[in-house]
Amino acid sequence: MNEYAGPVPDLNDSLTAPFWEATRENRLVVQRCSSCGYLRWPPGPACNECLAPGGEWTELSPVGSLYSYAEYHLAFNPAFKDEIPYVVGLVELDQGPRMYGLMRSQPSTADIGRKVGAVFESVTNEVTLVRWELM
Repeated sequence: MNEYAGPVPDLNDSLTAPFWEATRENRLVVQRCSSCGYLRWPPGPACNECLAPGGEWTELSPVGSLYSYAEYHLAFNPAFKDEIPYVVGLVELDQGPRMYGLMRSQPSTADIGRKVGAVFESVTNEVTLVRWELM
């Protein structure tokens, strides 16, 4: 494993810890409202739709469609200076929620709507990040 100098999530954050535990197992999970069934990302203490507290973690297929993307030519975080230019994609998962993430392939406007798949990248012994790649 190469030395990773980028930002890492707080693995002790009780709200997001289950997500990071799943990524270490190459699984993609989101919260599902126990009351209305709404799938939500990012996680929160209450449902965005019905405001019911809590929720249960549900595994989803790590496949979706490229909804949008932005190509960055300036590193807003110094950790990304060696990756310039880099692309952040907005992915609409097949089961509904949308997630942002770095793209591991270079999309064009013609790729909007194209299928993408999650790539699980272990960046430390404890942290696996989700990246996206055109299929």
